[in-house]
Amino acid sequence: MNNLDKKKRKLRKKYLKIRTKINNKIEKSDIIFNKIIMMEEYNNAKVIAIYKNLASEVDTSKLIEYSILNNKIVVLPRVKDNDLYFYKISSLNDKYEKSKFGVEEPLDDKNNLFDSQNIDLIIIPGICFDKQRNRLGFGKGYYDRFLENKNIKSIAICFDNQILKYRKIPITNTDIKVDKIVTERSIYL
Repeated sequence: MNNLDKKKRKLRKKYLKIRTKINNKIEKSDIIFNKIIMMEEYNNAKVIAIYKNLASEVDTSKLIEYSILNNKIVVLPRVKDNDLYFYKISSLNDKYEKSKFGVEEPLDDKNNLFDSQNIDLIIIPGICFDKQRNRLGFGKGYYDRFLENKNIKSIAICFDNQILKYRKIPITNTDIKVDKIVTERSIYL
């Protein structure tokens, strides 16, 4: 393991602990939701890729429901063969199955498989971020590979405690920056 990997592993461990201890997650998630739905990128998007959150992450259920009710096509990711594939959902009550990472994913139903080239906006999770819009995930590179060579607007959502205030995330040339980061306190451009 090289020095960069060690630094990333240390940051992951630290910020996963921080993320689990964040208080008032629902209230903070609601603030983030209200910021997102006011954004031009959101309002102009016809197709939005969102994820079903883990318990320690920003709650995405309200954004998913609101988007469906407002006639947006909502697609959720599923990991297959080291890549992300997106499936159209019609409701939060659709059937899901837990991935090996504990994430609820849509069923692998070819009738709902969505052409990812038609996604206008993707909402992205992460363990921590820096003010330069670099992201640290779980290290599998799914979102980086997905975003590579695509012209899709990307907005990461997280709690403000997940932002590195005075340092940068160590990155490689395969790490892709997001376009914006939205927290309950700030929007990083």
